[in-house]
Amino acid sequence: MAMAGKPFYLIMPKVFGVRLSGKLPDWVSARDILLELLRQLSVKGGVGYIMEYFGPGISELTVTDRASITNFGAELGATTSVFPSDENTKKFLASQGRLDLWTPLIAVEGAEYDEVSDIDMSRLEPLIACPSSPDNVVKVTEVAGKPVAQVLVGSCSNSSLRDLMIVARVLEREEIHNDVSFEINPGSRQVLENITAQSDMLTLVKAGAR
Repeated sequence: MAMAGKPFYLIMPKVFGVRLSGKLPDWVSARDILLELLRQLSVKGGVGYIMEYFGPGISELTVTDRASITNFGAELGATTSVFPSDENTKKFLASQGRLDLWTPLIAVEGAEYDEVSDIDMSRLEPLIACPSSPDNVVKVTEVAGKPVAQVLVGSCSNSSLRDLMIVARVLEREEIHNDVSFEINPGSRQVLENITAQSDMLTLVKAGAR
């Protein structure tokens, strides 16, 4: 419709509040928060909603963590997803030389939501979506040992510098199995430059990544 120069209409979305508390344990990532939401709500759970994240756990999440969650929110069918703009956002923009663009944004005190879900991040375990739907979510421990044919690090929700660094640290002492096709796809030119500058790219390529 936009290409035709016409307006695009959609129903005014409701707001689904996701209250985050606690802190992510070791080996649990921001993606596990969204996988837990998919497990609870299904791929249609966010249809007609804006997903708004709030609560004390917000301060524990980096900007790239938040980007992973909001990108992944499309799997819920959500219209969009939002996080507050806080001190973590300010630090990130400062590190990018864009501090002048920072604006504090937070929900008003006592804001009401059409639906609310509570997630204690400290209670999460590593999760995985199994075929053939993103909401077919189980604990990684339940499928440990099953053969894997292909691995991709670098989709919209796992292409940050931290994501690739974790993989590189593991592959410093491990090798990719001959039966596994392993691809990496850095999320930006900056990520590619950084992993190259600190030799993580060489580690990944030597281990067999494409």
